[in-house]
Amino acid sequence: MRILHLAIENFAGIPMRLEHEERRRGHESRLITLLSPMQKYEEDIALQLPALNLPQMKLLRRLVRGTPTEQIVNTRHAGTAKRWQPANMLDNLLFRLRDAAWQPTIRRALKEIGGLESFDLIIADGGHDFTRFPRLLAETSVPIATVYYGSDMRARGIIADVQEKAYCTFTFEHDHTLLFPEAKFLFYPYEAPQYAPSVHYHPPEQGEIIRIGHAPTNRAAKGTAEILAAVEHLKKDFPLEAILIEKMPHPEALRAKARCHLFIDQIGELGYGVNSLESLSMGIPTAVELMPDFERFLEKQCGAAHPFYSLRRATLHEDLRAILTDRNNWQQQGSVGRAWTERHHAVRAIVETYIGEIEHVLGL
Repeated sequence: MRILHLAIENFAGIPMRLEHEERRRGHESRLITLLSPMQKYEEDIALQLPALNLPQMKLLRRLVRGTPTEQIVNTRHAGTAKRWQPANMLDNLLFRLRDAAWQPTIRRALKEIGGLESFDLIIADGGHDFTRFPRLLAETSVPIATVYYGSDMRARGIIADVQEKAYCTFTFEHDHTLLFPEAKFLFYPYEAPQYAPSVHYHPPEQGEIIRIGHAPTNRAAKGTAEILAAVEHLKKDFPLEAILIEKMPHPEALRAKARCHLFIDQIGELGYGVNSLESLSMGIPTAVELMPDFERFLEKQCGAAHPFYSLRRATLHEDLRAILTDRNNWQQQGSVGRAWTERHHAVRAIVETYIGEIEHVLGL
């Protein structure tokens, strides 16, 4: 198939990762991104459109809408996904002016690759068109699939004119399946970067200081203060050192993580993320709080128990103490975690799943 990925940005390198795997499988895949992310990743067709993530535009949107533009901390949902619509007449006008300003660049880029109709499939990240008011995807005859991750479905909502044309919908987020039951869950596609250190994990020897890693991107969301307090509290019974991995270049952060004997991702409702996948891939035992419904969901998806040590905010000290007294099993726990990550989060497995589903639905 000739596949076009459309993404606002190459978020965490995921769209490009999927494109590479599709190409490896024999598809002719392209990726168009509307802007370049703050972190530099490989790009295919990067339009670098103006007035999307400029600080001035973020401030203007807050003033126009009167509410924050982002929802950082996830909450449990039930019901249906909201549909995006402009907050008011001024919000509507700003989007339409921006959409009009973008049109020449978008159409020029599409012409250079043969136009939308030359593709067999369009995969719209976040259910987004090239512009906020759908025009090109709303009019095309090419089959569309949507894939959601991050906060778009929670905070922004679905863009109805795109989503209603989608033959298939996929998500990397469990709570999206509560908001939008039609979405098929996929594990987050993880691939260790080339600069990730090669780790031969060894649990701490008797009397050795136990290094416990934690890497918050948002301390409040991750429960960092409580985690550090619990580690400090348990120092009276165990030789512990907290390794706080924060505000450092990614290669340096991975080297710091590789030194840890145990890694704590977060407590709260966020579930596990890339931080956990990094530590699991290194064979490091990893602890995280998972909501009971997500734990059941994971076990159903995997057909077996997940590899995490479970934490609960309400019993954090006791849970961490139990993990620290289980050091004889850390080597095995780490090996199980590494194998589980390779099996369920491998890019090849995710692409095989969604391409197979799309081909089945389209009768290919």
